[in-house]
Amino acid sequence: MAISFLSWSGIASFADMDKDGVIDSFDNCPNITNPDQFDFDGDKIGNDCDVDDDNDNVVDVIDAFDTNPTEWADFDNDGTGNNADIDDDNDNVVDVIDAFDTNPTEWADFDFDGIGETQDPDDDNDGIIDLKDLTPIPISQKLTEKYLTDIQRCAILDNETPKLLCYSQLFYDLEIKEENTVDTLELALTLTKLGAVGDCHFTSHEIGHAAFEENPNVYENLRNVDGSLCRGGFYHGVMASYFHDLQENGNDVGSYKTICNDFIGSPDYTKCVHGLGHGLVHYYLDDLNSAINACDQMSFYQSTICVGGVFMQYTDNELTRSTFLEESIQDICPKSELRIFDYQQCRDNLGLSIAFHTNHNLEEGSNLCDLIDDDVGRQYCHRGLEREINDAKEYKVYDPTKGVRELVQPTWIKENDSNKWIVDFRSPAKISDFAYDEKTKMMQFSFDSPYRIIIYISTDLLPENPTVTVNGQIQNNLEIKHGLYDNHSMIKILPDNPGTVVIN
Repeated sequence: MAISFLSWSGIASFADMDKDGVIDSFDNCPNITNPDQFDFDGDKIGNDCDVDDDNDNVVDVIDAFDTNPTEWADFDNDGTGNNADIDDDNDNVVDVIDAFDTNPTEWADFDFDGIGETQDPDDDNDGIIDLKDLTPIPISQKLTEKYLTDIQRCAILDNETPKLLCYSQLFYDLEIKEENTVDTLELALTLTKLGAVGDCHFTSHEIGHAAFEENPNVYENLRNVDGSLCRGGFYHGVMASYFHDLQENGNDVGSYKTICNDFIGSPDYTKCVHGLGHGLVHYYLDDLNSAINACDQMSFYQSTICVGGVFMQYTDNELTRSTFLEESIQDICPKSELRIFDYQQCRDNLGLSIAFHTNHNLEEGSNLCDLIDDDVGRQYCHRGLEREINDAKEYKVYDPTKGVRELVQPTWIKENDSNKWIVDFRSPAKISDFAYDEKTKMMQFSFDSPYRIIIYISTDLLPENPTVTVNGQIQNNLEIKHGLYDNHSMIKILPDNPGTVVIN
């Protein structure tokens, strides 16, 4: 019996069920003839019997590239996988602006309703069917079709800085060619929502530059444009051009502190003052301290907004000029030359600018922030980067022109050059009927909606222990902070009803 058992074991160990010359105990496809024993993904199942040769979770029968784990689809049958193919459906519209990149009969969806324009009965989503609509096609679609070749030339660039420069030049030219600035901005916004432009903020700078070149009047350019379009980039571009012209012509910086006053009481006032900061960087040729000092001549909160524009423009300039970002990051914000809070804001805005120059790629941007050698600067860079990336995500989903927007409303106690006599209000509510008694240091004002109210005021203008009442009721749900920069205090009020505030 022992001899018989050994003989049976010997026979079994050399069995070759598929007759391919490889014994079953070593055969990676024992039931299918495959003498070559190819096993691309190394999973010990031979290609001839493996339903997924490259282990990409797409079975070979529908995998056009079954030995390439990074590709599987080739819907236009051009031999290039969809991941590498810039035009998956061969409709001559690159995928980055093709809303239907596997459907060669559709590419446009400019109202973002998921229906291609050839099938959509209401192309502009205005509630009027196209057959009865005098203007059925949205202007963004008309301009995209008109300049499709130029748009695609920029869209297919791999490196984000050249892509940003390409779009900037394109939109500068479009503003010169087209009659309506808002139309050009709408195109920039649409391309952002499509994903062709990382964010239209900086491209709209160039629209602002071109608009000012055609009509060198700040107010005339800004007054008919919603400052929230592309997050105020157009405002920044107009202001930058205004100050650039002053510098080029050797003119004094002039009455820059009041250039935005026509917008006080509107949501666009903030965008205008922030644009001042962008413009001052141009005027002072990237001399940070001169630009910051000019902002500091304004009221407390005006200065804060203005300095934010200074650092946003400055850091973008530095990144755009740099040929090796990795070598430039450390030196962009000169720590030894800046006040600590200015250094922090500079690094914060550097993170914001890095987001634009890396197409809002968190990993790539984080790697650049990590090159900063001090913990504080690195932390603020990451904070600015992450905030911008999160803001951009919301920006592509929601309409930025809708919702409650905060008003910044500076109020003058005395009309003179001292910042001490300006009180800054931040609130979506409209502030009116302001009064101040210098002898008693009592302040009174009305507001029209029960929104948060934040007040920045020189500490010298407040009583030592101020009491705040709303409609005669003492407020306990408030916050008071002293010791802000330049001897200022902050008061935050959270009223339940509109009415009158008294501080005494």
